[in-house]
Amino acid sequence: MKNISLVIPSYNNLRHLKNAYESVRKFYKKTELILIDDGSTDNTKTWLDELEDDFVIKYRSEERVGHTILYDVGIDMAKNEIIGIIHADMIVSENYLENLLKHLDKGKVVCATRIEPPLPPPGNEKIIQNFGMDFDDLNIETFEE
Repeated sequence: MKNISLVIPSYNNLRHLKNAYESVRKFYKKTELILIDDGSTDNTKTWLDELEDDFVIKYRSEERVGHTILYDVGIDMAKNEIIGIIHADMIVSENYLENLLKHLDKGKVVCATRIEPPLPPPGNEKIIQNFGMDFDDLNIETFEE
């Protein structure tokens, strides 16, 4: 598989950020992750300081600047030519990167959707399955099945 970097900014979202990190590591042990703290006050800084992972680049903004700006920061820090962006409240499943990369050609941008609470109106492009509405009832095992 091609080398890819994943940028994950977070603001006061540590519980979800840990899930995002763990979901990537479950399937992609050596994928470069750029974990960015957007001036959080929820112990994200402490967790990042204590995280030992040779394939993680860490960045902390002293004040909140917003994830859009931090995507650019992470992209600039990435060591790989192919870069993906993940929200801190997302988790990835098996073959996530393979499914993105198989559609990637020079000059193309590939987007994978995320799973979130159903948004109206319903449409054919949506697959509705309930894996939980928030951190406390998120069922990662069912999602992975």
